Parts: sequence; structure tokens; C-alpha cells
Amino acid sequence: MNKAVKDLVYIDTHDSLMRVLQSWRLWVAGALAGALIAAGVFAVFPPPYRARAVVVVDLNIEDVYDIPPERQFYFIGRETRKLQALAWSDETIQLVADQVGGVSVRELRDETLTLSQPEDGSWYFFADHKDAGRAEEIAGAWAKTFYQQVLDGVEISEYLVVMREEIPKIFEQYQGINGGEASYLVEKMYPQMADSKGISPYTEVSLSQVDQLQVVRKVPMSVYILAGALIGACGLALAALSILRAEEQDVFLAD
Repeated sequence: MNKAVKDLVYIDTHDSLMRVLQSWRLWVAGALAGALIAAGVFAVFPPPYRARAVVVVDLNIEDVYDIPPERQFYFIGRETRKLQALAWSDETIQLVADQVGGVSVRELRDETLTLSQPEDGSWYFFADHKDAGRAEEIAGAWAKTFYQQVLDGVEISEYLVVMREEIPKIFEQYQGINGGEASYLVEKMYPQMADSKGISPYTEVSLSQVDQLQVVRKVPMSVYILAGALIGACGLALAALSILRAEEQDVFLAD
């Protein structure tokens, strides 16, 4: 080991740090060794596959709210949080688990699913699994389930818009009823109210990519090789520096 390091560190100077920094052969050798080791790790212990489904979400904020554009971000954020909560809701994830089978809601949430949403635009539904086909199936099922859940919520919201206009007429017709009686009457006449998901009736969604999905490794080999090269180069440089410093100390003590 010491001889190999000396062959790579050939700069003629007594400063061990400068010898290591200026010895390009040492850095190249470490990078190559690290890259080869990383490629071997990738081949033996590959990362899981990742499939990506896409749903396009259009909140139509500019058409709904009569507010300045610089303040629309607040309403976009609010509607996005509602949709995000719907995507991760117990009902949605349970529907996905029932559809694909062989997996629990906890496993889907903790190990498999990842959501990336840029608020207004394309929402990316990722699923990670060691089997490529399984990852594609889960990602597609999640995107389709979310899409249907949003449509159902929008339909109910449209109904609630009409309901809010009709409720005052009910109180005018049944004057003198107390609060409990009024609540019971509204629930009887408008049972869909309990199913409201709070989704804006102006929200539009469309399925963009849910079949024949893109499936790749969650972490590409290039990342492994780059990380391995950096670690290998720095690791060998530190090892060489330690060896040279130890030799310098031995020479100093001998003198």
C-alpha cells in the first residue's frame, strides 16, 4: 500500500499536503477504483424501480377569483393543499391498495408512493418497487383513483353551490324551527353534503400518463458512479496524506 501510494504521489516537495493535491494520478486512480466499486454495488444491490404517472390539474384561479394576480398564490396554495390531502387520504390510498392487492395502506404511504405537485399544472404520481411491472401498476392506479376522487368531489361541490342558494328558502318556508330541526331537515334533503371533499367546482383534471408508463431505476447508475468516483478519489487522497504524514513523523523522530 505504501509503495503504491509513493508511485502515485511523485511530486518533489517536502509538503505532504501539496504532494497529494498536485498528484493527479492519485486522484484519477481513486476515482476509477471508486467508480468500479460503485458499479459493482449497483449491479449486486440495485435500487428499486420508479414509475411515474401524470395528472394535469387546472385550478382556474384567474377565472374564479376577482383578485390581483400577485395575491392569487394564496388561493392556489389553499386549493393545492386540499387536493394533496385528497391524494393521501385514507379513502384514496385504500382504494389503490384494494385495486392492486397484496399491499397495505401503510406500506403504500411509507415505502412506495411519492407525490410531486407544482400546484397548477402536471402532478406526478410516483411508485417505487423492486419489480418494474408492479411499480407501473401502482403508479397508474394511484393517478386514476386520484382523478376519479377529484371528479366526484367537483360534482358534489357543484351540487353544494346550488344547495347554498336553496337553503335560505327552506328557512323561509319553515319559520320557527330550532337549530337541531333545521340541521336534520337539511341533512334529509341534501344527503350529499356529508360527502363533500371541499374541492372547488372550477377545478379541472385530466389524465395525461397512466398507461405504458415510464419506468426507471429510482437512482440511476450514473449517480452511483459519480458518488463512487468522488468518494474513491477523496478517500485515496486522505489515505495517502495519512501515510505521508506518518512517514514524515517517523523521519522527524528518527532525527
